[in-house]
Amino acid sequence: MKPEPKPAMFSRNATGLVREISAVAVFAWSIVYFPWLSSWAGIFWVTPDWYQNVNYYASLGVWAIIAVVIVLLYWQMTIIMPRSGGDYVFVSRALNPLVGFIAGFFFFAAIIVSAGSGPFWAFEEAGSQIAFAGNILHNSFMSTFGNTYTPYGATPDLNTLFILGLLLIAIGGVVTIIGGKILRYVIYGFFGYAFVTLLVVAAIFLSTSHAQFVTDFNTNAAPFINSTQNIFISAAAKGYTPGTSLGNLSVVIPVLFVSIGPYPVMQMVGGEIRNPRKSLLYGLVGAELVSIAVWFGLTYLLDHVVNISFVEAYAVANGYNAPVPTVFASAINPNAALAWFIFGGLFVSNMGWSWLGFTFLSRLVMSMSFDGMISTKFAHVSERFRTPTYAVVLICCAAVIPMYLEFYTSFITTQVNSIFLLAIVWILTSLCAIVLPYRKKALYQTTAGQKNPLGIPTLSILGVIGIAVFGYMAYYSIINPAVGPFHLGAELILAGVLGAAIAIYLATYFYNKSKNLNINAIFNELPPE
Repeated sequence: MKPEPKPAMFSRNATGLVREISAVAVFAWSIVYFPWLSSWAGIFWVTPDWYQNVNYYASLGVWAIIAVVIVLLYWQMTIIMPRSGGDYVFVSRALNPLVGFIAGFFFFAAIIVSAGSGPFWAFEEAGSQIAFAGNILHNSFMSTFGNTYTPYGATPDLNTLFILGLLLIAIGGVVTIIGGKILRYVIYGFFGYAFVTLLVVAAIFLSTSHAQFVTDFNTNAAPFINSTQNIFISAAAKGYTPGTSLGNLSVVIPVLFVSIGPYPVMQMVGGEIRNPRKSLLYGLVGAELVSIAVWFGLTYLLDHVVNISFVEAYAVANGYNAPVPTVFASAINPNAALAWFIFGGLFVSNMGWSWLGFTFLSRLVMSMSFDGMISTKFAHVSERFRTPTYAVVLICCAAVIPMYLEFYTSFITTQVNSIFLLAIVWILTSLCAIVLPYRKKALYQTTAGQKNPLGIPTLSILGVIGIAVFGYMAYYSIINPAVGPFHLGAELILAGVLGAAIAIYLATYFYNKSKNLNINAIFNELPPE
């Protein structure tokens, strides 16, 4: 008697997704996920609260080298395995299915916090800008609006902010499900608005000398804050002395990653990118190189006009609470229309990376579902929109949880460090890069292809560098108070994420084993696209 054939793990032979993301789209998506203006503003909004006398040029220089290594590594990995799911696919196929599922689960946990954080930080960053401008302009409506619609404002209306956040998540979910041209138009619109805002802020700084800034600040802002001279005096009384040092270089670089990344995400939509080799090279790597130049340029302008020592002194004098640096543009040019325009640029910048998070995570969920690791319902792709509808709905619902916690609890200060979670994922992907040319030799030779003059695969060299870099990031994400050292709550969350990943995998494995299905067999091949 012939043995009864085992049922197939999955009846479909394609995801239903289409390759419609071009190099231009990769560039725009990469910038919107780490927007030039608001991400750069985050550097001087966060870092001076924790570290002073920072040599930002040296710090940005070291950060830039690390950032280039990251994007080159992910460029190589994605052209070898251009599949939806990114790191989950890389690790599960090159290392181990369980380890791959844990990596995917860690990525999900880290990015869902970011996706849900968009409304919180959009209101916080943009609201701080408009409240400051309102004080300068003696405009009570602007001041009240800023203090009411800023979570950390003087009189925040958290219930209204949360309801508005729910609406924003819902709109982002609808845009993500529609996908196609609509999604691209929205992302291009966010990119365009934020870019014009950046140009306006840069133009104001370019047309202003340091002496003129001091005069403008003392005229417009000093009445409700203090004069530049008195700010330095107040900071000195708390122990601050102007100057720069390389002494805190190693601890500042992880803080830069909080604000400007890069957090590799385009690999999650690798199966939807047209000609991944060229599109990712020109779009992803190109975006990072341009971003490095932009952030160096903006930092120089801030230093030349405002003076970074003044920003640090302001933070110290103000109870280690630095301003969003775009407020200095309003101090130079106190104009209501300009303030509202900058408000809008900061707002859409933060919502851009939040909404893109829905897209990236939905592809991760879909790929896990396609492998049979979670309900196959989440692998469904709409025939009309060509997007994983149920996966997007799941992501939007999940994003509400961190958003609620940020608005109503101290979660923002005790949450598990997302950079640590991501660093673990990056370390595992780096390990994949080392072993893949040897374990998947045929796949590597037909895609990435060439060895360097040393006879060692370039991908493996990038992997070794990646492990060193990401190990450093993981270490400092634990001990660095500015990034988020592990409190008990964070440790429990991390243990919960790890435990949940292992439990789901084992439950799936043994359930399928009871049905005479070997779920690990599907990880011997790349998933279809």
